[in-house]
Amino acid sequence: MFPDLPIVLVADDPLVRGGLTALLPDEVPVVRAVGTDGDIAVSVATSGAEAVLWDADHGAPEARQLDVEVPVVVLAADVDVAARALGAGARAVLQRDADGARLTACLLAVRAGLVVVDERFDELIRATHPSGDGPTEPLTPREEEVLELLAEGRSNREIAIALDISPHTAKFHVDRILLKLDASGRTDAVVRAVRLGILRL
Repeated sequence: MFPDLPIVLVADDPLVRGGLTALLPDEVPVVRAVGTDGDIAVSVATSGAEAVLWDADHGAPEARQLDVEVPVVVLAADVDVAARALGAGARAVLQRDADGARLTACLLAVRAGLVVVDERFDELIRATHPSGDGPTEPLTPREEEVLELLAEGRSNREIAIALDISPHTAKFHVDRILLKLDASGRTDAVVRAVRLGILRL
């Protein structure tokens, strides 16, 4: 089907961990299953995982918890949790009742650098940026280049290398993009840019 996609599964309820593991195909092995109080970054680093699947049963994860080297998919119970998860740095949000096929497709998409928002959370996108509401000022061509790299999940250092600029300059461009799009974070900026038609994934 596709190259194996090992993941770290984060869920406080052992039954949920077992249920989600059973939903996923053999090509998406759960190499580590932990609770939300665990050190997720260490689990990722020591397991060889390429993504994290996070069940947000008791609220959205914090930004420090999502500060890992791989994309994170959050299963959210409602729009508020989904919005906070995106703002904290999640690459995707799905509803908690997503089936195995949907989970797998989403995990593959974030591994490929895409941002995924469940269509049932569409009101989140509309609330984040009402239709017709654009950036406070147009993005420059350089900022558009940086935005495309943000959508690929690149760090400031990776953006600097790709565009042959200093990390300081890369950070400046990222900050300007967040300001112009009135975004709470990098993922939020990508979601808003897609909604506005500035960025096509």
